[in-house]
Amino acid sequence: MKKIININLSGRVIPIEDTAYEKLQNYIESLRRYFANEEGRDEIINDIESRVAELMNEKIRKGANAITDADMEEIISSMGRTEDFEAADLRDEAGGSQKNSGSAGSYTEPKMRTRLYRDANDKVIGGVCAGLANYLNVDPAIIRLLFAIITFGGFGFGVLAYILMWIILPEERLETYSGRRLYRNPDDKIIAGVAGGIAAYFNKDSKIIRLIFVAPLLLNILIGILSIPFFSLGAVLPTVAFGSLTGTFVLVYIIMWIVLPEANTEYQKMEMRGEKVDVNRIRQNVQDRAKEFGAEVKTAAQHFGQKVSAYSKERGRTFAKEVNEAAKKSCSGFGHAIGVLFKVFFFFIAGSIAFGLFVALVALFFGGVAWWPINKFLWTSEWQKLFAWGTVLFFLAVPLIAFITWLVRRIMRVRSGRGYLGWTFGALWFLGWVSVVLLAASLTRDFRSYEEDRNDITINQPAGKLTVGVTRPGLMYSGGFNWLSDEPDGWDISDDTLRLSWVNIDVTKSADSSYHVIVWKNSWGKNDAVARNRAESIVYEVSYANNYLDLGSGYAIDKEHKFRGQHIVVEIQVPVGKKIRFDQTINEKLNNVEIEINDRHDWRKNRYRRGIHIRDYDFRWNTEVDYVMGEDGILYNPDKPAGRNTENYRYEKKNDEIRKKELQEELRQIEERQKKDSLSKQSQSQKESMDDIQDETTESGFGSLVFSMVKFIY
Repeated sequence: MKKIININLSGRVIPIEDTAYEKLQNYIESLRRYFANEEGRDEIINDIESRVAELMNEKIRKGANAITDADMEEIISSMGRTEDFEAADLRDEAGGSQKNSGSAGSYTEPKMRTRLYRDANDKVIGGVCAGLANYLNVDPAIIRLLFAIITFGGFGFGVLAYILMWIILPEERLETYSGRRLYRNPDDKIIAGVAGGIAAYFNKDSKIIRLIFVAPLLLNILIGILSIPFFSLGAVLPTVAFGSLTGTFVLVYIIMWIVLPEANTEYQKMEMRGEKVDVNRIRQNVQDRAKEFGAEVKTAAQHFGQKVSAYSKERGRTFAKEVNEAAKKSCSGFGHAIGVLFKVFFFFIAGSIAFGLFVALVALFFGGVAWWPINKFLWTSEWQKLFAWGTVLFFLAVPLIAFITWLVRRIMRVRSGRGYLGWTFGALWFLGWVSVVLLAASLTRDFRSYEEDRNDITINQPAGKLTVGVTRPGLMYSGGFNWLSDEPDGWDISDDTLRLSWVNIDVTKSADSSYHVIVWKNSWGKNDAVARNRAESIVYEVSYANNYLDLGSGYAIDKEHKFRGQHIVVEIQVPVGKKIRFDQTINEKLNNVEIEINDRHDWRKNRYRRGIHIRDYDFRWNTEVDYVMGEDGILYNPDKPAGRNTENYRYEKKNDEIRKKELQEELRQIEERQKKDSLSKQSQSQKESMDDIQDETTESGFGSLVFSMVKFIY
């Protein structure tokens, strides 16, 4: 049994059999004799030992327990034997044929194999890929890459094929591949060096490879934008033709990033370029380095005297200056560090903003633009349309175009000393910010006032109970824009009408023994008159027959009044002890929306501002249940005792008491604020008094809020 020892070769600890170690020593000794008269012999031997150690470590990394005699013979054959070099030198001296094929940049003719094996010398799992690569005389990394792509992209077909070949093919120790290898190039990388490695393998420009990887993504974005006017065609063409290619190329790039090793050493880079790494090539590299070093030494020696003289004179003159500026340099060094940190922070923020704008623009073009028919119900003036287009084109599109331009120039390594592009994009983006601010200000003005229009519905008093439901068909989009059918229920749109199902049902206690139904139409506007006009223009139909209150499935908004949060509240007043039942169609055909209106005090102008909050929620009562109105204004289910089943209540008594205490405290705070307001109003100027008169509606709204709170408490 052979003994295994650990050796340290060029800084690498390698386990090797004792007989293989003897072969290694004999080989190194033969090289020392061969290069005895060679200039730089020790450096040549050291480089050869480093390459041998690299090859040994590669075999250990691939699963070998120790370097065997066969491994050592294979390494020696790939590096070249001294007998072959001596024979080649004799032929050269005799005027024979060309230099041995072991010279730099050449390869021996590969042996053609007639049978397929699994390679035991170069295996990661079972040696299947290495065996196929040996049979085809290609780099094993290429076969592994193909198997990975087939596995990830072919629903696991690559795994099945690998297992079958693992079972069928016999195993044998094959000769290691010594041709051109595929690596990731660390000297020519932007992300991971994949494109640079492919370019070096095929001897092509890396710009072309990068452009091939990025082209599907750029074309997909470009065609998607250009095809917006013809969206039904544009939605198919970019996705099918280039969308799938984008995903495939990204997957291939990631797989190559994982599978391919990086060419870190000088000899791996030589293999990547297709240069054979043997003894002669190593000797040539050492000689080239020696010549370059000699030239540098000669040049340095020629100028050494001049540099010494100049240095002594200059040093004497500048010593005092250096002492005086030492503190300044320290400060400037600290400032440089701060500048670097600031740049890192700035680029991080800029990158985050650019990515956010990219996502927003893509969502706008492929989602928001799809809702193009709704635009006619949004903008109240041509100025709002102009600001909206300015936001899309300048605020969102310009940064995206600038990012794509920078990316292409980065990939193509194009540099420009002029900054006209940056100034142009910056000016256009500034216009985008102006558009955003003006659009936000214009839309905010449209939501200054909130008004409601009351409509009392006359009904015959039901016998027994009142049933509430919806018999009309539910709203569903019926237009010609097919891409709007992703969520078609709950709304509809035509050329001049927008229909929505934002209907909230509110059940309260009747003040008498009769049922009452009130329809509240609500809207916002830039002033009270506009808001009330919008509310009155809402079309919503409610009918009653045979104890059944038939609510409309939606309400209509015409394009002249635009959409400014219009919604419907149906208030049903139920007498104490009377019943009400909700049909299942309430949940199926109506979207319950609760609008919360809060008055807040503006201390700077001593006035109250109105805030709004829209919340979508599920219907608060169960359907197909006969609820009974209680003395406290709460609906309850008589079939379930209130003490144990409080989930049927609209509010729990405990929560009601807590809410009452909160309202009492809030009322106390409001009274204190009113006292302060009365004092501050006495010192206001005439201009501020006119402003208060202008906001009289808001003040009255605040008074209504206080009155409702007092009524709830007492």
